[in-house]
Amino acid sequence: MKKNTFLELKPIQKFVTGLGQDIKKYIGKDTVCIIGLGDDGVFYGKGLYQWLLKEGKKADITFMDDDGKGLEENKLKGRKVLIVDNDIITGKSHRKTMNMMREKKNRLQIKDIKFAVLCDRTGQADFAIEGYPAPISWKLKDLDETDLEIIQSLSKGGRTHFVEIAKRTGLTSAGVKNRVEKLIKNRILEIKGLINIEKFYTMSASIGIEGDPKTISRLVKKFENCPLVYHLDKVSGIHNLVVGIVAPDPERIEYFIDKQIRSEHGIQHVEVNIGGLPIIPKAMALPAFKRTKISPCGAKCNECEYKSKCNCCFLSIWYKG
Repeated sequence: MKKNTFLELKPIQKFVTGLGQDIKKYIGKDTVCIIGLGDDGVFYGKGLYQWLLKEGKKADITFMDDDGKGLEENKLKGRKVLIVDNDIITGKSHRKTMNMMREKKNRLQIKDIKFAVLCDRTGQADFAIEGYPAPISWKLKDLDETDLEIIQSLSKGGRTHFVEIAKRTGLTSAGVKNRVEKLIKNRILEIKGLINIEKFYTMSASIGIEGDPKTISRLVKKFENCPLVYHLDKVSGIHNLVVGIVAPDPERIEYFIDKQIRSEHGIQHVEVNIGGLPIIPKAMALPAFKRTKISPCGAKCNECEYKSKCNCCFLSIWYKG
Protein backbone atom coordinates (compact mmCIF):
# COMPACT_ATOMS: atom_id res chain seq x y z
CA MET A 1 0.00 0.00 0.00
CA LYS A 2 1.34 3.44 -0.98
CA LYS A 3 2.52 5.96 1.60
CA ASN A 4 -0.39 7.78 3.34
CA THR A 5 -2.94 5.53 1.56
CA PHE A 6 -4.47 4.63 4.92
CA LEU A 7 -5.53 8.27 5.32
CA GLU A 8 -7.74 7.88 2.24
CA LEU A 9 -9.93 5.29 3.99
CA LYS A 10 -13.16 6.85 5.33
CA PRO A 11 -13.17 5.08 8.75
CA ILE A 12 -9.60 6.26 9.36
CA GLN A 13 -10.45 9.77 8.18
CA LYS A 14 -13.31 9.78 10.68
CA PHE A 15 -10.99 8.50 13.40
CA VAL A 16 -8.27 11.10 12.74
CA THR A 17 -10.71 13.99 12.25
CA GLY A 18 -12.59 13.16 15.44
CA LEU A 19 -9.65 12.41 17.74
CA GLY A 20 -6.57 13.94 16.12
CA GLN A 21 -6.48 17.23 18.01
CA ASP A 22 -7.06 15.58 21.42
CA ILE A 23 -4.32 13.05 20.68
CA LYS A 24 -1.92 15.85 19.69
CA LYS A 25 -2.59 17.53 23.05
CA TYR A 26 -1.88 14.24 24.81
CA ILE A 27 1.45 13.86 23.00
CA GLY A 28 2.54 17.46 23.55
CA LYS A 29 6.29 17.79 23.00
CA ASP A 30 6.96 14.12 23.80
CA THR A 31 7.54 11.19 21.48
CA VAL A 32 4.65 8.76 21.27
CA CYS A 33 4.62 5.12 20.32
CA ILE A 34 1.40 3.99 18.63
CA ILE A 35 0.41 0.39 19.32
CA GLY A 36 -1.98 -1.07 16.74
CA LEU A 37 -4.03 -3.66 18.64
CA GLY A 38 -5.26 -6.73 16.77
CA ASP A 39 -6.33 -6.84 13.13
CA ASP A 40 -8.36 -3.62 13.08
CA GLY A 41 -5.92 -1.72 15.25
CA VAL A 42 -3.22 -2.20 12.60
CA PHE A 43 -5.13 -0.06 10.10
CA TYR A 44 -6.19 2.66 12.56
CA GLY A 45 -2.71 2.70 14.06
CA LYS A 46 -0.99 3.08 10.67
CA GLY A 47 -3.43 5.79 9.60
CA LEU A 48 -2.94 7.76 12.82
CA TYR A 49 0.84 7.29 12.62
CA GLN A 50 0.94 8.70 9.08
CA TRP A 51 -1.21 11.67 10.10
CA LEU A 52 0.95 12.48 13.14
CA LEU A 53 4.10 12.50 11.00
CA LYS A 54 2.39 14.93 8.60
CA GLU A 55 1.52 17.11 11.61
CA GLY A 56 5.17 17.21 12.65
CA LYS A 57 4.80 15.03 15.74
CA LYS A 58 7.52 12.66 16.89
CA ALA A 59 6.02 9.18 16.64
CA ASP A 60 6.86 5.51 16.27
CA ILE A 61 4.63 2.50 15.73
CA THR A 62 4.43 -1.16 16.68
CA PHE A 63 1.71 -3.82 16.71
CA MET A 64 0.53 -6.57 19.01
CA ASP A 65 -2.27 -9.04 19.74
CA ASP A 66 -4.25 -8.56 22.95
CA ASP A 67 -1.99 -11.17 24.59
CA GLY A 68 1.10 -9.03 23.83
CA LYS A 69 2.51 -11.10 20.94
CA GLY A 70 4.40 -9.03 18.36
CA LEU A 71 5.08 -6.04 20.62
CA GLU A 72 8.46 -4.35 20.08
CA GLU A 73 9.13 -3.22 23.65
CA ASN A 74 12.25 -1.22 22.77
CA LYS A 75 10.04 1.28 20.94
CA LEU A 76 8.14 2.07 24.17
CA LYS A 77 11.10 3.00 26.37
CA GLY A 78 10.84 6.50 27.86
CA ARG A 79 7.87 7.41 25.67
CA LYS A 80 4.16 8.03 25.89
CA VAL A 81 2.08 5.14 24.57
CA LEU A 82 -1.22 5.22 22.69
CA ILE A 83 -3.00 1.91 22.08
CA VAL A 84 -5.32 2.05 19.06
CA ASP A 85 -8.21 -0.24 18.09
CA ASN A 86 -11.51 -0.09 16.22
CA ASP A 87 -13.89 -0.58 19.14
CA ILE A 88 -14.49 -1.68 22.72
CA ILE A 89 -17.56 -3.91 23.04
CA THR A 90 -17.36 -5.83 26.34
CA GLY A 91 -14.21 -4.22 27.73
CA LYS A 92 -12.50 -7.56 28.36
CA SER A 93 -9.74 -7.01 25.79
CA HIS A 94 -9.25 -3.40 26.95
CA ARG A 95 -8.78 -4.43 30.59
CA LYS A 96 -6.41 -7.26 29.66
CA THR A 97 -4.30 -4.98 27.46
CA MET A 98 -4.16 -2.07 29.92
CA ASN A 99 -3.24 -4.33 32.84
CA MET A 100 -0.45 -5.88 30.78
CA MET A 101 0.90 -2.47 29.77
CA ARG A 102 0.78 -1.13 33.35
CA GLU A 103 2.98 -4.06 34.38
CA LYS A 104 5.56 -2.92 31.81
CA LYS A 105 5.33 0.79 32.68
CA ASN A 106 8.04 1.05 35.35
CA ARG A 107 10.43 -1.38 33.68
CA LEU A 108 10.25 0.45 30.35
CA GLN A 109 9.95 3.90 31.97
CA ILE A 110 6.79 4.59 29.98
CA LYS A 111 5.58 8.15 30.64
CA ASP A 112 1.85 7.53 30.15
CA ILE A 113 -0.56 5.03 28.56
CA LYS A 114 -3.82 5.92 26.80
CA PHE A 115 -6.36 4.00 24.71
CA ALA A 116 -8.09 5.33 21.56
CA VAL A 117 -10.94 3.72 19.58
CA LEU A 118 -13.52 4.69 17.01
CA CYS A 119 -16.48 3.23 18.96
CA ASP A 120 -16.65 2.62 22.71
CA ARG A 121 -19.61 0.66 24.13
CA THR A 122 -18.29 0.60 27.69
CA GLY A 123 -16.96 4.10 28.33
CA GLN A 124 -13.46 2.81 29.13
CA ALA A 125 -11.44 4.45 26.34
CA ASP A 126 -9.50 7.65 26.93
CA PHE A 127 -10.34 8.80 23.40
CA ALA A 128 -13.43 7.70 21.46
CA ILE A 129 -15.63 9.23 18.77
CA GLU A 130 -18.89 7.46 19.44
CA GLY A 131 -20.60 4.86 21.60
CA TYR A 132 -23.24 2.33 20.69
CA PRO A 133 -26.88 3.22 21.46
CA ALA A 134 -27.85 2.53 25.05
CA PRO A 135 -30.66 0.04 25.68
CA ILE A 136 -34.07 1.72 25.75
CA SER A 137 -35.02 -0.03 28.97
CA TRP A 138 -32.28 -0.62 31.57
CA LYS A 139 -32.18 -3.49 34.01
CA LEU A 140 -29.64 -4.44 36.63
CA LYS A 141 -28.34 -7.15 34.31
CA ASP A 142 -27.37 -4.39 31.85
CA LEU A 143 -24.87 -3.04 34.41
CA ASP A 144 -21.60 -4.93 34.71
CA GLU A 145 -19.48 -5.30 37.86
CA THR A 146 -17.48 -2.18 36.99
CA ASP A 147 -20.63 -0.05 36.71
CA LEU A 148 -21.86 -1.33 40.07
CA GLU A 149 -18.46 -0.68 41.70
CA ILE A 150 -18.53 2.92 40.42
CA ILE A 151 -22.11 3.46 41.63
CA GLN A 152 -21.29 1.97 45.04
CA SER A 153 -18.21 4.18 45.42
CA LEU A 154 -20.17 7.33 44.58
CA SER A 155 -23.05 6.27 46.85
CA LYS A 156 -20.64 6.14 49.78
CA GLY A 157 -19.26 9.57 48.88
CA GLY A 158 -20.33 11.66 45.91
CA ARG A 159 -17.01 13.56 46.02
CA THR A 160 -14.87 10.44 45.62
CA HIS A 161 -12.13 11.19 43.10
CA PHE A 162 -12.17 9.29 39.81
CA VAL A 163 -8.50 8.39 40.45
CA GLU A 164 -9.52 6.47 43.59
CA ILE A 165 -12.33 4.67 41.77
CA ALA A 166 -9.93 3.85 38.92
CA LYS A 167 -7.64 2.00 41.36
CA ARG A 168 -10.56 -0.16 42.53
CA THR A 169 -11.89 -0.94 39.04
CA GLY A 170 -8.71 -1.25 36.98
CA LEU A 171 -9.83 1.54 34.63
CA THR A 172 -8.06 4.80 33.94
CA SER A 173 -9.54 7.93 35.54
CA ALA A 174 -10.71 8.98 32.07
CA GLY A 175 -12.41 5.61 31.69
CA VAL A 176 -14.24 6.11 35.00
CA LYS A 177 -15.26 9.62 33.93
CA ASN A 178 -16.67 8.29 30.66
CA ARG A 179 -18.67 5.62 32.46
CA VAL A 180 -20.07 8.09 35.01
CA GLU A 181 -21.11 10.50 32.24
CA LYS A 182 -22.80 7.64 30.41
CA LEU A 183 -24.68 6.52 33.54
CA ILE A 184 -25.82 10.08 34.16
CA LYS A 185 -26.83 10.59 30.52
CA ASN A 186 -28.96 7.42 30.63
CA ARG A 187 -30.57 8.61 33.91
CA ILE A 188 -29.24 5.59 35.81
CA LEU A 189 -27.10 7.68 38.17
CA GLU A 190 -27.61 11.07 39.81
CA ILE A 191 -24.98 12.91 41.82
CA LYS A 192 -26.41 15.58 44.10
CA GLY A 193 -25.97 17.18 47.50
CA LEU A 194 -28.05 15.73 50.36
CA ILE A 195 -28.81 17.07 53.81
CA ASN A 196 -28.41 14.94 56.92
CA ILE A 197 -31.97 14.60 58.26
CA GLU A 198 -31.02 14.12 61.92
CA LYS A 199 -29.21 17.48 61.98
CA PHE A 200 -32.47 19.35 61.41
CA TYR A 201 -35.39 17.15 62.50
CA THR A 202 -36.29 14.90 65.41
CA MET A 203 -39.32 12.92 64.23
CA SER A 204 -41.34 11.78 61.27
CA ALA A 205 -44.92 11.00 60.33
CA SER A 206 -46.46 8.60 57.83
CA ILE A 207 -49.74 10.04 56.59
CA GLY A 208 -52.31 7.93 54.73
CA ILE A 209 -54.79 10.00 52.74
CA GLU A 210 -58.04 9.04 51.06
CA GLY A 211 -59.48 11.55 48.62
CA ASP A 212 -60.98 12.02 45.18
CA PRO A 213 -58.62 11.82 42.17
CA LYS A 214 -58.46 15.58 41.55
CA THR A 215 -57.57 16.28 45.18
CA ILE A 216 -54.90 13.59 45.21
CA SER A 217 -53.35 15.04 42.03
CA ARG A 218 -53.40 18.49 43.64
CA LEU A 219 -51.65 17.18 46.76
CA VAL A 220 -48.99 15.39 44.70
CA LYS A 221 -48.21 18.61 42.83
CA LYS A 222 -48.11 20.52 46.13
CA PHE A 223 -45.85 18.08 47.99
CA GLU A 224 -43.38 17.00 45.29
CA ASN A 225 -41.34 20.15 45.98
CA CYS A 226 -41.84 20.25 49.74
CA PRO A 227 -38.54 19.95 51.67
CA LEU A 228 -40.31 18.17 54.54
CA VAL A 229 -41.54 15.31 52.36
CA TYR A 230 -39.12 12.37 51.98
CA HIS A 231 -41.68 9.85 50.64
CA LEU A 232 -44.65 10.42 48.31
CA ASP A 233 -46.53 7.55 46.71
CA LYS A 234 -49.89 6.90 45.09
CA VAL A 235 -51.25 3.59 46.37
CA SER A 236 -54.36 1.41 46.23
CA GLY A 237 -56.34 0.10 49.21
CA ILE A 238 -57.67 2.05 52.19
CA HIS A 239 -55.67 5.12 51.14
CA ASN A 240 -54.77 6.39 47.68
CA LEU A 241 -51.84 8.59 48.76
CA VAL A 242 -49.12 8.04 51.36
CA VAL A 243 -46.93 10.95 52.47
CA GLY A 244 -43.84 10.64 54.67
CA ILE A 245 -42.65 13.85 56.32
CA VAL A 246 -39.98 14.88 58.83
CA ALA A 247 -40.49 17.61 61.43
CA PRO A 248 -38.79 19.25 64.44
CA ASP A 249 -41.71 18.62 66.83
CA PRO A 250 -45.31 17.25 67.03
CA GLU A 251 -46.82 20.73 66.63
CA ARG A 252 -45.34 21.12 63.15
CA ILE A 253 -46.77 17.74 62.12
CA GLU A 254 -50.21 18.75 63.37
CA TYR A 255 -49.95 22.10 61.61
CA PHE A 256 -48.87 20.40 58.34
CA ILE A 257 -51.84 18.02 58.43
CA ASP A 258 -54.40 20.71 59.30
CA LYS A 259 -53.19 23.41 56.92
CA GLN A 260 -51.83 21.37 54.02
CA ILE A 261 -54.10 18.31 53.93
CA ARG A 262 -57.39 18.62 55.82
CA SER A 263 -57.95 22.11 54.41
CA GLU A 264 -58.23 20.60 50.91
CA HIS A 265 -61.74 19.94 49.56
CA GLY A 266 -62.19 16.34 48.53
CA ILE A 267 -60.34 14.79 51.48
CA GLN A 268 -62.34 11.87 52.85
CA HIS A 269 -60.04 10.35 55.45
CA VAL A 270 -56.60 10.96 56.98
CA GLU A 271 -54.63 8.47 59.09
CA VAL A 272 -51.43 9.54 60.84
CA ASN A 273 -48.64 7.48 62.42
CA ILE A 274 -45.92 9.45 64.23
CA GLY A 275 -42.51 8.00 65.05
CA GLY A 276 -38.81 8.72 65.24
CA LEU A 277 -36.68 9.67 62.28
CA PRO A 278 -36.90 7.31 59.28
CA ILE A 279 -34.53 4.35 59.37
CA ILE A 280 -33.97 5.01 55.67
CA PRO A 281 -33.35 7.38 54.11
CA LYS A 282 -30.78 9.03 56.39
CA ALA A 283 -30.41 11.96 54.02
CA MET A 284 -32.60 13.76 51.51
CA ALA A 285 -32.28 16.25 48.67
CA LEU A 286 -33.74 19.74 48.70
CA PRO A 287 -35.80 20.81 45.70
CA ALA A 288 -34.42 23.57 43.51
CA PHE A 289 -36.38 26.62 44.65
CA LYS A 290 -35.60 30.20 45.61
CA ARG A 291 -36.51 31.41 49.09
CA THR A 292 -39.64 33.57 48.98
CA LYS A 293 -42.57 34.54 51.20
CA ILE A 294 -44.56 31.74 49.59
CA SER A 295 -43.15 28.22 49.95
CA PRO A 296 -43.06 25.63 47.10
CA CYS A 297 -46.28 24.02 48.36
CA GLY A 298 -48.09 27.36 48.00
CA ALA A 299 -48.35 28.07 51.73
CA LYS A 300 -48.11 31.74 52.73
CA CYS A 301 -45.47 31.40 55.42
CA ASN A 302 -45.89 35.02 56.59
CA GLU A 303 -49.36 34.01 57.83
CA CYS A 304 -48.08 31.01 59.78
CA GLU A 305 -48.32 31.17 63.60
CA TYR A 306 -44.76 29.78 63.81
CA LYS A 307 -43.29 32.49 61.57
CA SER A 308 -41.27 34.13 64.34
CA LYS A 309 -39.51 30.85 65.22
CA CYS A 310 -39.81 28.90 61.98
CA ASN A 311 -37.67 25.76 61.77
CA CYS A 312 -39.93 23.95 59.37
CA CYS A 313 -39.42 24.80 55.69
CA PHE A 314 -35.87 25.40 54.46
CA LEU A 315 -37.20 27.25 51.45
CA SER A 316 -39.11 29.95 53.33
CA ILE A 317 -37.46 33.32 53.92
CA TRP A 318 -38.82 33.07 57.47
CA TYR A 319 -36.82 29.93 58.25
CA LYS A 320 -34.79 30.40 61.45
CA GLY A 321 -33.41 26.88 61.79
